[in-house]
Order: sequence, then C-alpha cells, then structure tokens
Amino acid sequence: MHGTGRGEERAFPSSASSLSRARTWSMDRAADAGAPGEVVDAVQLAMSEAFTNALRHAPGTKTITIRAVGARREVTFEVGDAAAAVLPRRRAGREGLPGGHGLHILDAVTSAWGWRPAPDGGKVVWFTLRW
Repeated sequence: MHGTGRGEERAFPSSASSLSRARTWSMDRAADAGAPGEVVDAVQLAMSEAFTNALRHAPGTKTITIRAVGARREVTFEVGDAAAAVLPRRRAGREGLPGGHGLHILDAVTSAWGWRPAPDGGKVVWFTLRW
C-alpha cells in the first residue's frame, strides 16, 4: 500500500507552527478510517516524530506533504519532503538526552515503517498502523 491506493493529501508549510495542525489532521484521518482511540493516539505520536524529522533534516523544504490512505483495519501515512540527500537512519540511543529517538519511536508505536525516494527528487517516510 505504500505509495498506492486512493487517499487524502495535504501540504503544510515547513515550520514548527505546522506540527500541531499536521498531527490533528492525521488523527482525524485515522478516526475517519475507524481506528480505535489507542491507534489514534499512536498516530499522534508517530506523526509528531515523522513531521519533526522532516522539519529537522530537510533544510530548504518549503512544504511537507502528508498523505493518508485507509484500508480495512489499517491506515498508512506518508510524510514527504524535498531533501533526497538526507535519508532516515537510526542513531545510537542516548538515554536521557533529547534527539535521536524518532525512528526508535516509530519502531515502537507503528505496525511498519520505511522510506522511499519521491518522484520529485525528495523522499517519503511512511508508517502504517493496524488494529
């Protein structure tokens, strides 16, 4: 399903002030797909991490695009930015210190996640939650 199927898409300005709107939009899409409350909560956390990573690691990106695709008992979110050269990678855990935990959090709260190059030269980080 990653990159296929019909879905809803929205572009957000690449700024910290967009994070709250991106989370709310994503949580609404999950609820619309029939996700139970604990899955909607997981979407909130996963989107916070994916969107923040795009903000932090995609300098010069004007917009961050989010796409939501719902299927039977699952929803996938795709977070796209224009920085093809900055690929997602896990960093060694730094217990008690900020930063470097985003992909570990995606591992913990999603059913699956990954990334792919975007047709426009950027990249897309996706994550799926199943219930």
